[in-house]
Amino acid sequence: PILQIIAASKGIPMNEYLMRTVARIFAFLKQQGAETGLAMLGPLSAILIAMAANPSNPVFNHNLFEAVASIVKVCVPTQPDTVENTLLPPFGQILERNVVDFLPYTFQIMGLLLDASPSVKPLYTQLFARLLTPELWRAQANVPGLIRLLRAYFTKHACFAELLRSNMQAILERFQFVLMNRKTEVAALDLLNAMYQYLPIEFYQQFLKTLITVLLTRLQSSKSPKFKRDFVVSCSLCIHKNQSVIALFNEIQAGLLSNLLLNVWPAVLKMPLRTDERKVCVMALAKLFSVEELRQNTQLVGACSLGLIHLLGLASSGKTKQNGEEGSDEELENGAGQEYEVSFNKLRNTDLPGAAAGLAPDVPDLHSAAKASLKPLGPVLLQLAAATPELQPLAVFLQ
Repeated sequence: PILQIIAASKGIPMNEYLMRTVARIFAFLKQQGAETGLAMLGPLSAILIAMAANPSNPVFNHNLFEAVASIVKVCVPTQPDTVENTLLPPFGQILERNVVDFLPYTFQIMGLLLDASPSVKPLYTQLFARLLTPELWRAQANVPGLIRLLRAYFTKHACFAELLRSNMQAILERFQFVLMNRKTEVAALDLLNAMYQYLPIEFYQQFLKTLITVLLTRLQSSKSPKFKRDFVVSCSLCIHKNQSVIALFNEIQAGLLSNLLLNVWPAVLKMPLRTDERKVCVMALAKLFSVEELRQNTQLVGACSLGLIHLLGLASSGKTKQNGEEGSDEELENGAGQEYEVSFNKLRNTDLPGAAAGLAPDVPDLHSAAKASLKPLGPVLLQLAAATPELQPLAVFLQ
């Protein structure tokens, strides 16, 4: 009945509360609403096409796509082909007609569809070149959706190997373009993280030194604590996934890695971080400490070990946040200069169920993984802890 009211242009025109109700119903029902949700996608697609002709109410449009996304998230794991067959035609029309207001949402939901698709439809291959056109990336609202969709291509790299390899330079040019804009610089690191997490290193290895150099240049000019935090998390993810990249830092500049670990890492390790971010930071430090030169630098080991105590929740005060998911992002992101447009266009339901492991699905238990990987640091830490009582909790943890 809700959709019939909207489709018939009855009741309150473009009533966003009705769309919000649909989204919340399926967010609550989850898999129990799959059969009903599948039946609702057709009418919702018709509403999408009708609204695309004159997208005059941004709040209604946002909630319309939120409703579609909530149903897709419920239905796509079991009926991916049916969901795609229903939504790809209207999405194709939105892309063809370049409905600017709808593009950010369309990219996000297409990313979810591609993630779940057992067989890659021709539309995704045909669309790829257009996703890299500079005009799309100049619209800040498009950036999160474009990155979400590229992430889906990365997860399906076996299907898109040639396409991705031949366009890697263009992808990284878009990364640099987004990085150079203060309002989107953090999104650039989301793109890098997706690349590190889902692509084999062979796809981008030849560009890594240039990538790191570009990031370091931006780090020097950026005054954003959040960018510094995301820089450390991103580098940690890269090192965790590919230990061989450690050598690249000192190839760029002798002593660079020691300098970063002394002057950038410690402050970030004490910031509020999500659980998956803490995992990659701990595992990366374990790999960094396997390098003899770094392990023998007692000042560096001491500074980073205090960060490890915070990340592992070993501080006796009990004030360490163990679940950075609660509020930590908002504390850092909702400061001065935060753009309404970008956050407004971000949908909540664009990841498959089970995606909560985030950056570190390979580290189910942080404490056991940390204890095993940091064990070689034990002797050095025991010596340091004798002179620096603050390091005692980590020394005890590793025994």
